[in-house]
Amino acid sequence: MKPVLGTPASPISEDEFWSLIRLYADYYWQEDSSFQCTQMRLSSDRQEGVNPLHTLLGSTLWDIGCLVSGRGQSWRQHLTDRKLQREFHELICKVPLPEDSDIPSLYISINGRPRYSPEGEFLGYHCLAREITEQMETENSLRRFRAAMDMSGDMIYLIDRKTLQYLDVNTTAWKNSGMTREALLKAGPLLASPQESRDALERRYDRLIIEGGTSRIEHQSMDAGGNPLYLETYSRASSIDGNWIIIAVTRNITRRKRMEETTQKLHQMYSSLSETNAASLRATSEEELYRSICDAALKGGKFAMACIFAPDNTGNLVAVASAGRQAENLPNVIVPLDASDTRAQGLIGSAYHGARACVSNDYLADPRTSYWHQLGEHDQVASAASFPLLCQGKAVSVLLFYAIEKDVFDEEIVKLLQSMADNVSFALENFSNERQRKNAEDILRENEERFRSLTHLSSDFFWEMDSQFRLQTYEGRIAGDSNTQAVAAIKGHTPWGFDSLACASLTWKEFEALLRSHERFKDIEFSFSNDEGVVYHLSINGEPVFTCDGKFQGYRGIARDITERRRISNRIQYLATHDNLTGLPNRTKFNELLENNSKLAQQHDGHTFALFFIDVDRFKKVNDSHGHHIGDVLLQEIARRLKHPLRTGDTVARLAGDEFVILLSPAKDRAELIPIADKVLKAFHGGVTVQGVFCDISVSIGISLFGQDAHDEETLLQHADAAMYLAKQQGKDNYCFYDEALVSAQAS
Repeated sequence: MKPVLGTPASPISEDEFWSLIRLYADYYWQEDSSFQCTQMRLSSDRQEGVNPLHTLLGSTLWDIGCLVSGRGQSWRQHLTDRKLQREFHELICKVPLPEDSDIPSLYISINGRPRYSPEGEFLGYHCLAREITEQMETENSLRRFRAAMDMSGDMIYLIDRKTLQYLDVNTTAWKNSGMTREALLKAGPLLASPQESRDALERRYDRLIIEGGTSRIEHQSMDAGGNPLYLETYSRASSIDGNWIIIAVTRNITRRKRMEETTQKLHQMYSSLSETNAASLRATSEEELYRSICDAALKGGKFAMACIFAPDNTGNLVAVASAGRQAENLPNVIVPLDASDTRAQGLIGSAYHGARACVSNDYLADPRTSYWHQLGEHDQVASAASFPLLCQGKAVSVLLFYAIEKDVFDEEIVKLLQSMADNVSFALENFSNERQRKNAEDILRENEERFRSLTHLSSDFFWEMDSQFRLQTYEGRIAGDSNTQAVAAIKGHTPWGFDSLACASLTWKEFEALLRSHERFKDIEFSFSNDEGVVYHLSINGEPVFTCDGKFQGYRGIARDITERRRISNRIQYLATHDNLTGLPNRTKFNELLENNSKLAQQHDGHTFALFFIDVDRFKKVNDSHGHHIGDVLLQEIARRLKHPLRTGDTVARLAGDEFVILLSPAKDRAELIPIADKVLKAFHGGVTVQGVFCDISVSIGISLFGQDAHDEETLLQHADAAMYLAKQQGKDNYCFYDEALVSAQAS
């Protein structure tokens, strides 16, 4: 006869019963009707060790301090189930442990079933429990990780390498995507990075798995309003339960990129200005100068055309040089010199007759340019500016710029273009003076004394050397007793014998070889420092002097004071390499310094240096609360405080926005850097007050050492940036050295 379904074919012994229980549970106990433990049995594993529930006998779970820790569970709900004599399952409790216990915490999961007498009287509970500490710690870690993800202002994605699908995304990510979290999870990383093919994405992820480290890419996207976004994504691979997970952190760097683009455009304009200055020095005629200036001006990238108008012999201003795609219509632009003519009342005529710059940022709506609107509409002119070119204080020509966008000529651009026009005017003055000088040289050949008297009336100097290259004569308007004494001291000596005199164009050996070749020379630049510490820059022209029978007698020539021109040139170079708000070196200058230090470190083992990457904590809140004016003043104060704790060889630079870097050279080890980092942090303790506004800011510093943390400039900067991010994660107002393990742990 077959046994009834569900009934054992033969009875199970007690040992077999307990063996089955031990397969599932670590603890078994019975409770009486008041829920006190009356007896307990342990698994074989637990019998060999310490029983954390040893105090439960004769007590209830809540008497010994167990805490209900399961999500959605509580003692109140559980006690209600007990009073109703219900079964309960997976009650998760945290068991109290002695203070000296090696185990930080213990979690158990309890199942209970009520016991009854044959008469149906409630006797208590059978309880089984198993330890789930590892599971709970994992879940708690994941909850903390998820909470940290959702608190982050960056977009964080967890990607399954095998399926290329999102496992999870944080709140910032799905809010920025314009989709629901569910839609974003279904979309996956391929939709988020349309510029990267599936094959390229898989290769990049596999490289992270094989090589480790972090990858960084920049890509463009669109926000919910259709506006372009610039994003920067750092990715790292991590193995979780045998599966490879890609952790990607994406930052919105749109503001930084736009600032960099603006800075780059200004840098291009400064470079164009510098090239204009160089063209002014190279040109040998007005025609050559005008052509070079138009070509150089267009390299700034903001203008569609640059041209120069000058008077012709018919009484009109006409184009004499140009560069750009609209130059083909310039023959149609003829501006009479008669100021009463309607055509002369536009930008070109007004600049010429008024000897001042004229700017129109809406060309086709400007009444001054109404006569030229039809031609301007054909050439798509949206804004224009004209600058008079002066010689002897009088306009001799006009420099004109066209742009196909409105509002191109802001205050900064106008200042740069005015500097460009001033450079050209300076060159025109030189050409005028050059013609005067040639006339003077002709007179010198006829009558040397007459020539010398002319030098006293001009800003030039006349000089002579003997056949041994010793200075015999230096005449002209020499200002100041210190300069007069210096000239007197050098007479009778060669110029390379004085520390106060330096040759900027050549080495002294090269200059001496040039003199010994008995050839003419032009525009050799010297610098001279007098006893008062004043530095002068001179441009020297010279020609050899021979007797009638061809015997070399020495040299004679002209010297010109170009101190002001050199000062302007140096100023241009300074503006191209320094931040105009704080006066600190900008990204261009910083990259140059970083490259130089890297080359020195690679060439000389003893040369070491380090990098502080600094981000201002809560700076955006100041901007949002008090406006960009206070933000700018605050950045200037931050720059001043960052420079104060530094050593002589250290350099602080501003990269963009509220990001600064400090290049510390030399820097042997971390111990040497800690006091400096402490001083930098201390400089901002208590916040900063500017213009009566208190700004609750601090700084976070990431530190990376060249030769230890990185062996090239880009990696050094990335590691310092990563360390700064760790410092922010650890509470801000803090510094953190780059540590690959910490970065990896943070990323995972």
